[in-house]
Amino acid sequence: MNVRSLSITATDDPVGVEIADDIQGVTTVLRTPSPVTPRPTTTDGFAFPVDTAVRLDTTEVRIPQYVNVIVRDDRGRTVAEGTNRNEARVPPGRYIVEVVSLAVKTYLAVEGSVETTIDDVGRRIAVGDTDHVRLGVRSRHEYPAATVTTTEDPHDVMRALSCLGSSLKTTSPERAWPTLRGHPPLVELGERFQAPEGFERRDGDVVIEVPPELRYVYPVASLAHYLDASVRPGATPRLLVGEREYPLVAPATPDDQRTFERTVHRTLAQVFTLDCITRTEGLYPVQCHERAVVADRLDLDFAALYDQPLATRLDAYLDVPYAAVEPAVPTWKQTVDVAPAPENVAYLPFAAADLAEIRCPSPRTAAVKPRSPAIDAFCRSGVDGPLPGAEETDGEDDGAEAVRAHLAIGDDEDEQPIIQLDPTDSIEQTWVGEGIPVGASKPTLEACKRRLDAQPSGAIEVAVVSNSPEMRAETDVKDLYGLREFVAFDVEMYEDLTREELRAILAEERDFVHYVGHVDERGMQCSDGWLDAATLDTVGTRAFVLNACRSYAQGMHLVHAGAIAGVVTLVNVGNDPATRVGRTLARLLNSGFSLASTLDILGTDTITGRQYTVVGDGQVVLAEGKGGTPIYTELKRQGGEEYVFSVYGYPTTRSGLGSLYMANVEQNNEFYLNSGHVGDFVLSRDKVEEILGKEHFPVYTNGAIYWSDEIQLSGLDSDMMRR
Repeated sequence: MNVRSLSITATDDPVGVEIADDIQGVTTVLRTPSPVTPRPTTTDGFAFPVDTAVRLDTTEVRIPQYVNVIVRDDRGRTVAEGTNRNEARVPPGRYIVEVVSLAVKTYLAVEGSVETTIDDVGRRIAVGDTDHVRLGVRSRHEYPAATVTTTEDPHDVMRALSCLGSSLKTTSPERAWPTLRGHPPLVELGERFQAPEGFERRDGDVVIEVPPELRYVYPVASLAHYLDASVRPGATPRLLVGEREYPLVAPATPDDQRTFERTVHRTLAQVFTLDCITRTEGLYPVQCHERAVVADRLDLDFAALYDQPLATRLDAYLDVPYAAVEPAVPTWKQTVDVAPAPENVAYLPFAAADLAEIRCPSPRTAAVKPRSPAIDAFCRSGVDGPLPGAEETDGEDDGAEAVRAHLAIGDDEDEQPIIQLDPTDSIEQTWVGEGIPVGASKPTLEACKRRLDAQPSGAIEVAVVSNSPEMRAETDVKDLYGLREFVAFDVEMYEDLTREELRAILAEERDFVHYVGHVDERGMQCSDGWLDAATLDTVGTRAFVLNACRSYAQGMHLVHAGAIAGVVTLVNVGNDPATRVGRTLARLLNSGFSLASTLDILGTDTITGRQYTVVGDGQVVLAEGKGGTPIYTELKRQGGEEYVFSVYGYPTTRSGLGSLYMANVEQNNEFYLNSGHVGDFVLSRDKVEEILGKEHFPVYTNGAIYWSDEIQLSGLDSDMMRR
């Protein structure tokens, strides 16, 4: 059956059902012991809203993943949990079984007994005293409900930001869940302020006051969204909650822009983190690691706070020193540095949707070292010559004289300055303004809007294009895409395309194009010349990588012509390191990482990886992560037969800030916030081998990134691991 963007269809190999979400472009598979025919049924009785529901005549459902489940009574109260490898059973009754961390929100309504167990395949849910279950699903997709128009006047911009909280589905602590925050309305410039009735916050208990200058207004967008606050002019930045006020600047340095921005962000981080802890008293009474970390530091009654009005709860939160909460604050997902120009106001809803830290820095033009002459001779710039062979270094210590980086970017971007932004502790960094950022994504507004549009479902279509015979080694990425079980990929390989053939490939509707070849100011190398992306009228591929030297300008042209985002390079890159980056990138995208988050890991792996950046909307995800949040790990031998296994989460738009992650290690029963460092686990050799053999994820060890399915501990122990 089909309802709007969601479909639930029977499958026969293996038997079960496939849930497809056209908007998100994702699918989820459930297995049954025998063939089933989904029959439409009521969406009532699931305790949570669902978009569509079917009846399945079966007494068992298996999820081929190690997911957690929460068993609730018909009023939504938790009665049992099946977390990590734990089993759970409840006697006959009326229950809702929530399956956590799937690409689509999934619930089973059961009138009978429930038993959930784990085996070598994944999670099993069996029911008794009944012959069927009802399956209800809901898309995670969020789309802005409206567009707000503002003038360039900072007073009107403040009114526009006062509309961002309208997307919140609740102001209770449950808003810390990303699916309950919604996407703020879009904002555009116009001749007068205009917003739909009821969107602008005017009479609430929470008000943010800032001077009417864009450099003060822009940084409070995420805070205004999360607090459902109105924003109005004031001489000194401050947060008003009822009759109380909280300064947003240091009294000694009231004009320090950076201190103001840091205080705004810390206020948001503190309230958000305490909401994450308080919500454990509500719909999801789970064992939360962050609560355990700071519980003894805080004199807060979370059970009482859960039901308190927003203003009362905020006052209690903000009476706590930030230092007491800081150990529980997750690594932030994104920092957005934005030039305080009126036209950039349209980016703020996208930043606020991510709860991004927003800064208005004064960027400086950077100088970037070129490659050594040796690497330049072998780089992917079209210079004839032998392959670099053993050139694995990046030449960063070659002593070459620094030059202005714009000399290395090429073509019509020559005149744009290279922007060196202030560092950030966030996982991702984005620059909204003129120039070419180093180490940060460069979005376009149209690309951000395209990501919100519906995407086709079905197999993930990838085209690998190799237009350079000396770079054939990277064509093995065609085998790296599609390594995921239960995620369908359709990978096509092309070599030595002509200009017209490459133009046709880029124009086709496709999820991803992985281009390997030379790029210079003439365009992308083809067998009969060069294809300049500036000449393309339409690009149909959603995302791409141009793994070539100085591909920034060509990549930006592809985004202007219709792509959502792409990974490009800023300078020349050696062939062997670039091939390694290309392979790592393919596997990261295959594992559910967003384009923006891959930059963080590529920079960890090699110095060459730091020469890559993202153009367009870096939040694009090619495939859904198996466990919801993609993870990156580190493995160190502690001595003897013990290892320290460290887990890091990389939130995406589908598993945003505030989602929970449970590490399936040992007897761990704690949930963790899914952003940044999750935890360190000391494991035996047998347990490490068990974990590495069950899932595919990146593992940093011995100074490089490997993949879990490639690691042999015997090789690790002798420093002879293979890549």
